[in-house]
Amino acid sequence: MSRAVGIAGPSEVAVRAGAAVAEAGGNAVDAAVAATLAALCTEVAIVGLDAAAFVTVWRPGDAPMVIDGGIAMPGLDRPVGRFGLAGRPVTLDYGGGMHTIVGYGAVGVGGAVAALGEVAGGWSSLPWSELLAPVARCVREGFPLSRASRTWLEYSHREIFGWQAESAAVVHDAGGELLEAGATVRIPGLAETLDELGREGPAAFYGGRLGDLIADCVDDGGGLLGRADRRAYRAGLRSPIHCPLDDWMIAAPPSAGGAALAAMLARLHDVPAEAWTAEAVAELAAAQCAVFGAEPEPGAGRSSSTVHISTLDDDGLACAVTASSGYGSGVLVPGAGIYLNNCLGELELNPLGYHGLQPGERMASNMAPCVARRADGAMLAVGSPGAERITTALLQVMLDFMRLGMSLEEALAAPRLHVERIPGGWRAAVEPGLPLEAMRIPCRVFEHLSMFFGGAGAVLRENDGVLVAAADPRRQGAATVVRATGQ
Repeated sequence: MSRAVGIAGPSEVAVRAGAAVAEAGGNAVDAAVAATLAALCTEVAIVGLDAAAFVTVWRPGDAPMVIDGGIAMPGLDRPVGRFGLAGRPVTLDYGGGMHTIVGYGAVGVGGAVAALGEVAGGWSSLPWSELLAPVARCVREGFPLSRASRTWLEYSHREIFGWQAESAAVVHDAGGELLEAGATVRIPGLAETLDELGREGPAAFYGGRLGDLIADCVDDGGGLLGRADRRAYRAGLRSPIHCPLDDWMIAAPPSAGGAALAAMLARLHDVPAEAWTAEAVAELAAAQCAVFGAEPEPGAGRSSSTVHISTLDDDGLACAVTASSGYGSGVLVPGAGIYLNNCLGELELNPLGYHGLQPGERMASNMAPCVARRADGAMLAVGSPGAERITTALLQVMLDFMRLGMSLEEALAAPRLHVERIPGGWRAAVEPGLPLEAMRIPCRVFEHLSMFFGGAGAVLRENDGVLVAAADPRRQGAATVVRATGQ
């Protein structure tokens, strides 16, 4: 039987990896796992293998499911004196200014590999090793530094990715200058890590040699993460939040991001009616203010370090994956080529403070990969990077596509609005093209579409089985529909 698979991802490299397994007979989940692993390995400084991830999957005839690979607080076998240490405060002029903590103490237990292993074990049609093979080949040959990576590194290459020698050597040339976009990147040890992970399975990333290498690297640097933390980690299976939107039913993760999306959709149950009028835009801003204002600690992160992959096949299997490493810790595990997260140092997601959670507790997350089904059987997989802009980007893509009848490409390219908390109230960051005459809060108007507003990717399966894949023009994303060869 021949199968077609639609794939949308953050780069050509990631989408090609997903396409390779689809052409070999893989389904939407196979393609999603391969594309996500490729993004984790090649979107340098944006993410890494030790990221967090949420996966939403929906198979025809089954209920949708969410796999929670969120960050777990480490420190299960650490003395009290270790807490609060080994962090390097950093201030960068990114997105108007941001503060974070990097270094060994900022590293939490990343669940992306566990989550991908869980979804592969339940929904894949190809062996795990075959999903990693195209990624390992790409890494072994070297890959181009993406434009998104280069943009983030312009701000972070010294303060975050320059303090550890192994990390600095990857993103700088022999003279110490930052690599240009398109320059070939080689990460020592990463191809061998992927080979081992393919042979041993995802559990090796936590309880095997690879897991021990990660834990010992952080331990040697004075951080909290130890072998006990990695061995205790498990991806969680969660029931999604169900969000109705006209004749669509959306399945979103039960994360902070998923809950915020559901709340905004509920508030905008009949807005916009036919178009984004000035009054409808004002209601959009008001709904965002109401939902974000109801949160005890609204997300204020400006991290660029998130990627999203959407896949859907013509059998109706849909998969959406969002992964994040925070801003990156700057730690590259020597000899293994694994970049580590700094999620414990994301101040906006740690309202109790640095190392304020209990060991084993899961962190909050703005990630919200979604899968939706329409009453006539059409399906959509969609998601976005963008920290707290994830939910507002998805909100507007869904309204533009599901309610206003835009094509998928038009909905991804349509202008967006996101409210920001400022001293004394709120302000709206707005892309050009939305009418603002009825706005009741100040506006910060951008000159062009901006990566600030996310980088969504989506795949649609029409009710007749036709697939459409599209990527957000704000980032260097890619999208394709491929068919298995030789079947």
